[in-house]
Amino acid sequence: MHNELEQAAPLYLHIAKDLRERIEAGEFPLDTLLPPEPVLCQQYQCGRVTLRTAVEMLAQRGYLTKKQGRGTLVTTPAWLADNTLPIGFSEKMAQAGLTHHTQVLRCESISPTAEQAEKLGLGATDAVICLERLRFVEQQPALYEITLLPAERFTQLDRQHVEQNGLYHTLARDFNLLSMQAQDDYRPCIAPQQVATLLKLNPQQPCIEISRFATSHGIPFELTLSYTNTEHYPLSFRYLRG
Repeated sequence: MHNELEQAAPLYLHIAKDLRERIEAGEFPLDTLLPPEPVLCQQYQCGRVTLRTAVEMLAQRGYLTKKQGRGTLVTTPAWLADNTLPIGFSEKMAQAGLTHHTQVLRCESISPTAEQAEKLGLGATDAVICLERLRFVEQQPALYEITLLPAERFTQLDRQHVEQNGLYHTLARDFNLLSMQAQDDYRPCIAPQQVATLLKLNPQQPCIEISRFATSHGIPFELTLSYTNTEHYPLSFRYLRG
């Protein structure tokens, strides 16, 4: 039944889905122009109106931007504050209207533990990039993060761009990682002493530990462990039903 409904969907929906998949696969890189309308119309055996409807749908979702006199540019979709979409620190702070900056403490290749390697789908000898960051809100230390990424996949990770623009923006720009799913697990804890010092937590002051596991198209790519200073890092949740 699902396949029958999918096949019965309007042609522009199929075109939009295929274009999005081609963008996410890197066939149409970020900051490049889509092929001209006549080329795409021929590829999809459709009229201009149908193609433009598909393009407009992707433009509304941030995958494309129309440039007057130039064509249609492939862009990075915004990470929206939705309960079904992961959102990065920079986007959260911007949404809350708070000033913020990031200090990268470490960015190097290391050997993961057996448990970490298994979660990331890596072999026994595969390395990971360890990205350690301290995030500030209104000039106060608010969030400590240590992130593990498969080293082979993200060899050319730009540390400076991560520090200035955030991890997800960098992964989208440099590695075409535009689609992702993540699960965050929260629990109260006492932070390790080194982390407590960085976050300027009082002795035995509780904080929130956040564990994130993220995948893209079903392939694991991120493990992150975070500790928050809840006096400076706002935690809010939004739920939708119906």
